[in-house]
Amino acid sequence: MARLRLPRLANRWRITGWIVVSVLAVTFVVGFVAVLGVRSRFTDQIDEELRAQARNIPVALAVLDDEQLARLADVPSFGDNTYAVTVIGPDGEVIELLAGGPVAVAPAIDTSPRAVSSLRGRAGEPFDLASTDGSVTYRAMVGQLDDGGIIVVTRPLDDREDAVKAVVSVLLVAGAVAAVLISATVAVVTSLVTRPLDAMIDAAEAIGDGDLTSRVPATGVEDVSRLATALNLMLDRLERAFDDKAASEDALRRFVADASHELRTPLAAVLGYVDLYQSGMVPPDRVDHSMERIRAEGERMRLIVEELLTLARLDEGRAVESAPVDVAQLARDAVADAGAVEPTRPLTLDVDVEGEVGRVTVRGDAMSLRQAIDNLLANARAHTPPSAPVTLTVERTGGSVVVTVADEGPGMEPEVADHVFERFYRADKSRSRPGGSGLGLAIVAAIADAHGGDASVSSMPGAGSTFTIRLPAEGTGAASSPPEVAMSAAPPDA
Repeated sequence: MARLRLPRLANRWRITGWIVVSVLAVTFVVGFVAVLGVRSRFTDQIDEELRAQARNIPVALAVLDDEQLARLADVPSFGDNTYAVTVIGPDGEVIELLAGGPVAVAPAIDTSPRAVSSLRGRAGEPFDLASTDGSVTYRAMVGQLDDGGIIVVTRPLDDREDAVKAVVSVLLVAGAVAAVLISATVAVVTSLVTRPLDAMIDAAEAIGDGDLTSRVPATGVEDVSRLATALNLMLDRLERAFDDKAASEDALRRFVADASHELRTPLAAVLGYVDLYQSGMVPPDRVDHSMERIRAEGERMRLIVEELLTLARLDEGRAVESAPVDVAQLARDAVADAGAVEPTRPLTLDVDVEGEVGRVTVRGDAMSLRQAIDNLLANARAHTPPSAPVTLTVERTGGSVVVTVADEGPGMEPEVADHVFERFYRADKSRSRPGGSGLGLAIVAAIADAHGGDASVSSMPGAGSTFTIRLPAEGTGAASSPPEVAMSAAPPDA
């Protein structure tokens, strides 16, 4: 059977309730102690007066005869009108009741033989004594007479009870007023503290439901405000982490799809030539051509796989091997090799202050940096006419070594230039362009990032393109202690 769950009260009301209950409990304890104190004080005062009366009255009775006592008993103003005196003879007979004023009409005490016997046993100390009808409680004192009789001096406890009631009334009113004032004060104060906490709970529940944009108002007292600010910072990082994860997953899916497409094309060509050869449909004079195409497509797949492995190693997040690298010498070697590949292209090398040793030196991995330069030169060859001039510049600007490959080719649209460093990106979405896999510039950007630098491009349609690699120069501290990672240079491929 399901249990009925009561709705949970807000934090501020629960806190207010506990504080009010605590205040009322303290008020009750203080009131109880106060009542006991008032009762004790009044009782001690009455007892002292009763003892004095019990000592004085027997002395008066000793010098008065019965007739005088009878006449005095008839006088309304005899004695202290707050006391009553009952004289009981040795045989238990009530001889006289001496009283005056209001107590003359007060209920009488029990003077039966049994009651008198009990009174004799309590002589000497004050005690509480009820009237015959039980309507009034007296404070009584019993004294012994010389003839064996006793006197009972009584005083009503109305004053004591009235004082106790007054104290109780004051405490009740004070407790009620204090409870109201404290409730209002605590409700206001706790609302300042718990409202942000309630907002944090709501934000946590919203995040649990998938809303990562939920935030907490950074208001309230200092500690709560600091907690809200810290929680918002944590939520910001959490949201960015989820966004990065989603973006990474999307990029991975695109990467796998693009890689599959790039590998499927040459693989299909290889299998096609093999099927033709096995079926005998290749003429004898075309066998060498078919084998050459199989080798070329296999080489293409090898290049794609090596580039993918290079990117995978760079994506591990480890920096490159730390060693001094003369970028000027890398540029000279790259230009010499590029001239051998395409002798007819106008290719210029411009190195800033070639004679100054170490001016354009960086710390990193020479093979990967050479690969980045080769990829930029290969990209220029692939996207510009053979007659378009290409200039490779190496210079030091401030604390950076800048490598620039500028061509005078057709250039790119701005929307194309924004994506050229993405993996498998091609302006031609049909993928019909032969040659590169679309990983060459992505490798350039990854190598620059691994060395603590960056890669960028500036291009306009009809004005050529300028690709720039900016690296921290040796001695600037930007790349002084990177951990090592081994990277093999894949052949350049745009």
